[in-house]
Amino acid sequence: MRAQRICEQVERKLPSKERGGEAKHAAVEAVRASFNTNSYEEGMKVESRLFWDLLLNSAQGRGMRHAFFAERSAQKNNAKLLVGPVAELFMNSKSKTRSNNNTTPLVGVIGAGTMGAGIAVCFLKAGCQVILVDNDQKGLDRGVKTISHIVKQDVAKHRMSSQQAETILTKNLSCTTDMVTHKDFCNCVLVIEAVFENLQVKQAIFSTLDRVIRNPHALLLSNTSTLSIDLIASALSVSRRPYCAGMHFFSPAHVMKLVEIVVSSTSSPETIALVQFITSKMLGKIGVTVGNCPGFVGNRMIHPYSSEAVFVLEEGGATVPEVDMALYKFGIAMGPLSMGDLAGNDIGYLIAKSKGLTRDPKTGKPGPNRKPGLRYSDMADDLVVKLGRVGMKAQKGWYDYNPKVGKGRKPIPSKEVEKFISEYIKHPRGKYTQQEIVERCLFGLVNEGFKILEEKIAQKPSDIDVIYIYGYGWPAYKGGPMYWIDNEVGLAYFLERLEQMHRTFPGTSYYEPSKLLRKCVTLGITLEEYYKRQSSNKSKL
Repeated sequence: MRAQRICEQVERKLPSKERGGEAKHAAVEAVRASFNTNSYEEGMKVESRLFWDLLLNSAQGRGMRHAFFAERSAQKNNAKLLVGPVAELFMNSKSKTRSNNNTTPLVGVIGAGTMGAGIAVCFLKAGCQVILVDNDQKGLDRGVKTISHIVKQDVAKHRMSSQQAETILTKNLSCTTDMVTHKDFCNCVLVIEAVFENLQVKQAIFSTLDRVIRNPHALLLSNTSTLSIDLIASALSVSRRPYCAGMHFFSPAHVMKLVEIVVSSTSSPETIALVQFITSKMLGKIGVTVGNCPGFVGNRMIHPYSSEAVFVLEEGGATVPEVDMALYKFGIAMGPLSMGDLAGNDIGYLIAKSKGLTRDPKTGKPGPNRKPGLRYSDMADDLVVKLGRVGMKAQKGWYDYNPKVGKGRKPIPSKEVEKFISEYIKHPRGKYTQQEIVERCLFGLVNEGFKILEEKIAQKPSDIDVIYIYGYGWPAYKGGPMYWIDNEVGLAYFLERLEQMHRTFPGTSYYEPSKLLRKCVTLGITLEEYYKRQSSNKSKL
């Protein structure tokens, strides 16, 4: 029967029921009922039963409904704060109701690497004019080539017309190696810096922007993923600091939906409101406002996740594929070691080096900030320094990569890495179960989330959930890490396991239970209930 064959073909393309596919498979089942039952009424009864069963009993459904409303809550914006000529320019650009006095927003993107090129594409597709800046002509040429490739791909996939692509590449995009002498760069109303993670370099750029940009209300933003926005803004004159904030895109910027909007101690509410408007209304992305701390929310929480994956290897508890598979079966799109290869293992090494934690390659001495008793593994550092296995871009990281296999993106278990890891296993603890691997990698991550809430870096638990769903591949059907710990794990069990882990692995701050977690367990309420009470108390004041 043709209808049956169509249903079977569709089912083969769906995610399994275990990986968020319950509702999709139920939809196919409802379609089947249209030709497998004796009457329309019987078919409707089957559909009604499936619907109500999912609505009332599906944990996946509850998780996805939470994610749906969390996304909308994170993007609520105060339109009354969208005031001033710069805000009007962007709002008019979005509404397409430009008067003769209005012009297309002119945006500067500093840094023509992968991230800078991706950010430039986002603004170009939003209808802005973009000036791409890089102090190296070859780097600038590569950036333009990347932009051209992305735009032409969009044309091939019918995401934009050839005419739109031509306008973007020939009229709206320009580039320079010198933003000081470029005739139009001084007129930018928004500049976003996307160079490598070096504070001195970024401060020098912002100091130059302070002198060059004419509009005193222009937005001066940084795409830093780890550095302090306060320190970057300190390079600006006092009058410009209210217009400085973080706009942390995730790579690849033209694909990933998430943007962390980072508030410094001097960012004005009007600036944050405008950046949120630009992010959601113009760029079509998910903007989540966060506070200023090392790594902000997403990258601060990812540190325990990545670190524990390496410790599990060092303890002989699992192989590289076994660690990744445990997290993949949990539902995360990509395991921690595969994720490191994709992002670049050298990035993690350079961040650790900047923090003074890595060993000196010549003397072998630990970095000055690696205090006695701190739990730290050299394995990931040595993978980069000694073996040069920086990840997918070098065709070797925790895995091998072959350009002829899966377009060079399919991870292949490495014999070299297997031998390399065996040299670090000094006190094997035996093989770990999938649940043990998941708890080791995720419990520290979630506990850090509790501490982020304590410090008011994130406004509410659901904001963290949105960041992890859209930025780190957390499955939407599990609602996000904070929702998951509340609803699937339970806070009492979570606290008990953290206390055990903190005793077993001293010198690990992310296993030390947060005060907020202890408070919730003492009160016998979930984290969500705690924040609802806090919100209710505020509304009564």
